[in-house]
Amino acid sequence: MKKAIDILYKRQKYLIGIAVFLALSAVSIKVSNGQTKLNLSNHPILMIGLVLISILLIIIYIKIDQSRISSLSNEIKESKTNVQNEGEKIQSILTSRQYEVYQLIKKGKSNKEIMSNLYIEQSTLKSHINQIYKKLKIKNRREIKSNINN
Repeated sequence: MKKAIDILYKRQKYLIGIAVFLALSAVSIKVSNGQTKLNLSNHPILMIGLVLISILLIIIYIKIDQSRISSLSNEIKESKTNVQNEGEKIQSILTSRQYEVYQLIKKGKSNKEIMSNLYIEQSTLKSHINQIYKKLKIKNRREIKSNINN
């Protein structure tokens, strides 16, 4: 079923085009001698059939959208869970103070700004940073900043 939906998704724009074409064909008119007449007025079953097929195609179009939205929503929920799990993992590895330093580094704060925010000395900050690097097995600030998920 998922494979069929993926195939239809790729051709979804054609579905709406065909539906519109069929609906317009069903109600197409002919004007001659000042009189307006439906082209298929002698074939009402064909007119109804074309309209029903176009409605069916529109319903399929909507169902494909709903399926894709549901699928993307599930992917987003899973990725949020993974991000939260990674954040919780890092938080469990580091002490609370180290985690505060980690968060500030991740936000791009300088050592001076971190010392000011946390009211700590430079030696204490450097000690925290070295412990963060050691526990997370990283070498520098760029690795913290580039690891956006955490």
